[in-house]
Amino acid sequence: MSNQPGPQQGGHRPPANTDELTTPLPNDLSRGWLPEDTRQNPMSPLPAPKLFGFQTLLPFKFINALRHPGELPWLIAAYSITLVAYIGVAVYFVTSFIPDLQAIDVDSETGSASNIGLMLQLALLAVYLPLLLFFARAVMYAQIRLTGVRITPTQFPEAYQMVVEAARAAGLRRVPDAYIQLGNGQINAFASGHGHRRFIVIYSDLFEIGGAPRNPNALRFIIGHEVGHIAAGHTSYFRLIFTSLFSQLPYAGAILSRTQEYTADNFGYRYCPQGSREVIGVLAAGKYLMNEVNFDEYANRAVYEGGFFTWFANLGASHPSNTWRAHALRDRSEPGRIIWRPKSNPPYPLSMVPAAEPAETWADPMQATDYMSIYPENPENQHFGIARVESKVPASQRDRRVADMLDTEWVPPYLREQRAREYQGQQGQGGPDQQVDNR
Repeated sequence: MSNQPGPQQGGHRPPANTDELTTPLPNDLSRGWLPEDTRQNPMSPLPAPKLFGFQTLLPFKFINALRHPGELPWLIAAYSITLVAYIGVAVYFVTSFIPDLQAIDVDSETGSASNIGLMLQLALLAVYLPLLLFFARAVMYAQIRLTGVRITPTQFPEAYQMVVEAARAAGLRRVPDAYIQLGNGQINAFASGHGHRRFIVIYSDLFEIGGAPRNPNALRFIIGHEVGHIAAGHTSYFRLIFTSLFSQLPYAGAILSRTQEYTADNFGYRYCPQGSREVIGVLAAGKYLMNEVNFDEYANRAVYEGGFFTWFANLGASHPSNTWRAHALRDRSEPGRIIWRPKSNPPYPLSMVPAAEPAETWADPMQATDYMSIYPENPENQHFGIARVESKVPASQRDRRVADMLDTEWVPPYLREQRAREYQGQQGQGGPDQQVDNR
């Protein structure tokens, strides 16, 4: 550590238990760096993120082993259709652009053209669509950074540890940025990116399940799932460009999306298999009733709930139905179903006639009454949620002391300039010969 003087006599750092969090530190970053510091010089042994390439360092064959087997074929179809569309537009442009220009009618009085040609509009669309996608992702990330709560080592440290572990399990080059966003009752999370950056967002109502009295393993699985989207390349800007047209096609884009969700589930399962059952309860019943869902009974319904309309409803869904997803997480011997429902279940008692069966086979009120009298519920067992709300003092009053910017000896720019001047004065008086970068 540098022996540059500080506000305290001798330039020593304040004790760890001090409450003075604003004490400036020496103008030296040799022990670390911060993204906010313009003099950053990261010395990670891992290679930096690449614009053309995966964010993960795991072997390509290993990544493909985690992919749903239907993902690559549908991805190839998406790329092929996009390329054919671009080539078709280019051919039509070459063969029709000149005649279109010749067909422009110019008003002799005003000198304005009444027809600019269809191909000119298509050309502008082809050029500006990638720019619009880039701009939209940049704005979305900016909004999250301005409004979301960042998950850091000192703010929700348990969740940050989950993100770090998931990133390590997925072989990522860097730990992705992670945020909590107000959910307003929605149970959702997503992963995205901008440039070289990758980030995940967890809605607050979903994030609340992470406490020890609730379902921390379910939150681990969800974080592993979102990190899996990054590792599998689903958040790539170029992939988005080449699948944007395909995703607009009825049903075809939804099928590709479902395969990607199954792939991300495989990453989540690899990171936290014990959370696979618990996450279904959250997605199906929410944060209050999550622990009351019978996973096996729920997963079995993927086989029992047949019929044309259930098949049709699943066909246009961007995510696999929760029952199909539960069935795939339970039976790891085969990939999750995309179009046709699963066909077999392990032996498990059936307490009710499946809803897909004809209504005349359903229990009538007398039969249901007799059944409930034979199998009475324990009066002390209430199936209406077991999550409890505890009163706590604010985090700023009970959490550990916030570290000094990850202990990298970072100081604000105005203090850095002041310290640099002091240090340069010391050098002129024969002080330690060290270079000061005062950018």
